[in-house]
Amino acid sequence: MNEFDTIDDQFASYARLLTEDPAARLKALRDCSFFRPVPDEWLQRISDMAQIKTFHSDVRITSQDDDMKAFYVILYGAADAYRNGKLVGTIETGDCFGEGIFFTDGTITTSATVIADDKIIAAEFSKSVIEALNADTQAMVSMDKALLLALYKKLKGANQKIERLMLM
Repeated sequence: MNEFDTIDDQFASYARLLTEDPAARLKALRDCSFFRPVPDEWLQRISDMAQIKTFHSDVRITSQDDDMKAFYVILYGAADAYRNGKLVGTIETGDCFGEGIFFTDGTITTSATVIADDKIIAAEFSKSVIEALNADTQAMVSMDKALLLALYKKLKGANQKIERLMLM
């Protein structure tokens, strides 16, 4: 067994732990920057709704302009976001993507193609889970703050990119 096999085994073990152990999944979500504003009582309920998904290097998680089917928070790893074939950002551990699904009652399409940089473990929240959260106004008070902070972070990053481009 070489060191790469050990890394693969550790990745698989951690993903399995998050899938099978609700306490470990809750801790992983609590450690995530996205979920910091969410109180423990709501995070427990949200954690119970999460599906743990793994993606390997170069796997396409979403495709630009496809119907958005889920919201993701990366628990481990990083992914690149592409718009019209151009790299527009990196999504790192603790960051989210697919948040537009929270803001529509109908169909919404993805704004970017997201491709795993390396191995990723993500908490996935399906459309039906999002609908259940949206129906619970108290749960959404917590999620709204987390979503607004995530969107602010993305907007701030976009403004910095625009500023750099204007200085060229």
